[in-house]
Amino acid sequence: MKKSKRGKSREYRYKSAEWDESKSVTVEPGKRGPTELSTSIRLPKNMVSKLRRVAERKGGIGYQTLIKMWIAERLEEEAA
Repeated sequence: MKKSKRGKSREYRYKSAEWDESKSVTVEPGKRGPTELSTSIRLPKNMVSKLRRVAERKGGIGYQTLIKMWIAERLEEEAA
């Protein structure tokens, strides 16, 4: 069991009965190459909290993935 910074316990227990094979997907990891660049930005905590909630509602994706998707969509709009 892990404790968060605020001292509250967070625990997740996997339940095999919850497994739904119909939702299973195959993921092929992409190669990191010279076409990718790592970057960082500082965001307010409340913004990250909102991003996490939206990402969870959109199928449990990570909030950083959501940010990349939104940036890609906007770049396509601007390029058009």
